[in-house]
Amino acid sequence: MEINKKLLLKKSGKIVLLILKILYTTVKTVFVLYAVLFSIALTFAGYMIYDYVKKPIEQVRYYSKNNPEQTSLMKNHLQKLKADTTSHCDTLIHTFVRIDSISPFLINSVLAAEDDGFYLHPGIDIEAILKAMEHNRMQGENTHGGSTITQQLAKNLFLNTERTYNRKYAELLYSFLLEHFLGKNRILELYMNYAQWGKNIFGCEAASKFYYKKSCQNLTRSEAARLAAVLSMPSKLTPYHKTNYMGKRIAMIGQNLYLHKTINDSQYFSLTGLLPPSKMKDSSTTSSTPGSKKEKTDNRIFY
Repeated sequence: MEINKKLLLKKSGKIVLLILKILYTTVKTVFVLYAVLFSIALTFAGYMIYDYVKKPIEQVRYYSKNNPEQTSLMKNHLQKLKADTTSHCDTLIHTFVRIDSISPFLINSVLAAEDDGFYLHPGIDIEAILKAMEHNRMQGENTHGGSTITQQLAKNLFLNTERTYNRKYAELLYSFLLEHFLGKNRILELYMNYAQWGKNIFGCEAASKFYYKKSCQNLTRSEAARLAAVLSMPSKLTPYHKTNYMGKRIAMIGQNLYLHKTINDSQYFSLTGLLPPSKMKDSSTTSSTPGSKKEKTDNRIFY
């Protein structure tokens, strides 16, 4: 009887060991299989990310030394013009010029109008984006983007004009790549040459010759400011528009130029028809003194 018990215990021990070996082998196989599958997935994901970023990098690096004949925006816009049966123009007007052939008046005015902190940010302006997102949330639609000049160029060169978050993500990626591979001056040169300045006008040289019959390097400060003001609505505005909106755009450009000490008091007044901010404060202080007449005056010259 004792012998049978010993044999039974011995057999039970062998069975337990066998089960443990099977369990160990199974767990080991599962872990190895999991590791292999994880490695394959990680490799595939890395390849996908590399492939996703590789094309934009190659596209951006190409423009460090080459100028496009037409940008993505120009191609899309030309298609729309040709499809529009009521349009009288089915060609684009465009001429490329080097940045050193562009009037400093125009460069400064464009920076003041479109991206006052261009040389300070890394390609995106977080504060402007947050303000735009809040505005869009309040309005219930994507009408504001808070785009910098770098972002505008990214959209112009590579993307379309649809207002979606996917396009915005791609725009941010291209913006960082532009800043890294091209630098500020090249970005500005491309922007000045490929921004839309009229219904079928692209680039500052074509715009200057169309509106003022002269090269952009010969623009006056006033002409440059008016041309820069058009960039907000290039299909609807011209430098000759005499509207309150145009007056506000010129005033904003003048104020930014003045705050950066690019223009002085007399130049500010000549450009905007308004008293400089410093003089406005002095005038406000004087008018608030006891005994003075509180008259509401409008120093603006209407265009």
